[in-house]
Amino acid sequence: MQYGRIVRVTYTLGGPYATYIVAEENAAKAAAMMRTQVGADANVECIGRASKELLRAIGLAVGEFKKADPDL
Repeated sequence: MQYGRIVRVTYTLGGPYATYIVAEENAAKAAAMMRTQVGADANVECIGRASKELLRAIGLAVGEFKKADPDL
């Protein structure tokens, strides 16, 4: 795997959001993975790539994810 995805999850229009680092190269698969975790009511969108170095630094293996903003 060369990179992962940065995924933003919003629960209400214009409301607060959560950001996740997902160890999946394919944007559609990363979004689908998060959608199964957070539910169909949330808006899930890939907003960028996460480098292989970042994935390694936070200890993510293929198919894993981690919340990037723990205060939300």
